Amino acid sequence: MTTKSYSIRALQTFSAVSQHQSLTRAARELGVTQSAVSHQLSKLASEVGETLIVKSGRKLQLTETGQRLADALRSAFGQIEESVAQAIGSGRRTVRLALCSSFAPGWMIPRLSDLLHKHAEFELDLRMYAKDPALTDQVADAFITTLPEEAGFWSLLLRREELVAVAAPELVRRLEAGQKAPLITTDTSPATIGARWHRLSESLGLPIQSFHDGQWRLCSHHVLAYELARHGHGIALLPDFVARQAIAEGRLEHALNGALISGKDYYLCVKSSRKNEPHLRALIAWFEEQLHPAADDIRGA
Repeated sequence: MTTKSYSIRALQTFSAVSQHQSLTRAARELGVTQSAVSHQLSKLASEVGETLIVKSGRKLQLTETGQRLADALRSAFGQIEESVAQAIGSGRRTVRLALCSSFAPGWMIPRLSDLLHKHAEFELDLRMYAKDPALTDQVADAFITTLPEEAGFWSLLLRREELVAVAAPELVRRLEAGQKAPLITTDTSPATIGARWHRLSESLGLPIQSFHDGQWRLCSHHVLAYELARHGHGIALLPDFVARQAIAEGRLEHALNGALISGKDYYLCVKSSRKNEPHLRALIAWFEEQLHPAADDIRGA
């Protein structure tokens, strides 16, 4: 008896579409074009001799046969992923999380106790970087990055960066008295020194000369800008989550009203083929919990 073989690529494509209910999102996960997804779906429907997906208005809907196949594939691919994880060692108890130098102390560390308490089933190996690394298993199992559009990776938007102007309390008092101060900037290229400060000034309708004494304090990272501000060396423009705890403790104060949307967004990224591994699935679920506004309010109190 000859067993009919089916295209693995077509089955993977169908599984992704059934999960996302969207050709666009499935194509993004698989790292292919939308037309390639449509081609694989047509190929699979021809191979099985059944209609698996139909359009309902602007949405996709699985037929009864399609739903049975999707359920079976979810289970089968899950078993394959677990087997591969065990074979290559990615099923280890430790989860390596790579995250950038400002996000680590400003956002992640204050929440770390909650993560460790809820998920003692795995150990977390934090790896901090200054520039976005290559998304590869050789570097980490999961990433917090500002560059999420990587073929074969699933991503979750964690937050959009807002920059706030902060300074040490004694410097803020001098500003209130009409004095000016140096500005701390991470825009260090000669052609763009203080670029975000100028954008903030323009958005507030406040001439930069009204609070800037003309001196720039240049540094490469927000962590350095934070320390310079805390020690009274000028006004820093920091991500709100970096400054929040220091403001709550009175070590920094808002120097100007308003905030600047920097255009930088932070994402959790995990390889699509691995995101159903138990430990990574648990990590993803925890990050999804943190998106609830109450979680931010509690930790920012």
